[in-house]
Amino acid sequence: MRRYFADKTCINLIRLVLLLVTALLDALAYYFIPVAPYLSALPIVLWVVIVTVTVAGLFAAMVYLPLYFRHTCYYVSPEQVVKHSGCFFVRTQTLRRSAIQYTTSISTPFSKITGLNFILLSAFGGSMLLLFLSKRDYEQLRTALQPPRG
Repeated sequence: MRRYFADKTCINLIRLVLLLVTALLDALAYYFIPVAPYLSALPIVLWVVIVTVTVAGLFAAMVYLPLYFRHTCYYVSPEQVVKHSGCFFVRTQTLRRSAIQYTTSISTPFSKITGLNFILLSAFGGSMLLLFLSKRDYEQLRTALQPPRG
């Protein structure tokens, strides 16, 4: 049974995008505060939105993502594929290799640097998504998990 982990090179990219979106939402809310004096309760609501978005963005970037990446791993054996993932509650998925109908491989540009490689395993009645694979693991799994022909 071979063990694969989520590639941690993409965590910084995801953090950067998340913090940029958080800063953009905060800037938009802060921009509308001077317009708000005409409405009595709107400035307070906008400050609550700014604080909430900032706390949620920082929590996701600094706590949730590292825990999620630490718990995500995949076990591949000749009989089955097992996926462990989650942050606070670890979820386990098991898929028999004989049940795989087809696979979909997704590799982004500059995937060697970003680590954004995904494999979708479609089976009878369900699917399993292998997230954030390194380029080497992605190539190995893509060839190993091809369903049998015929």
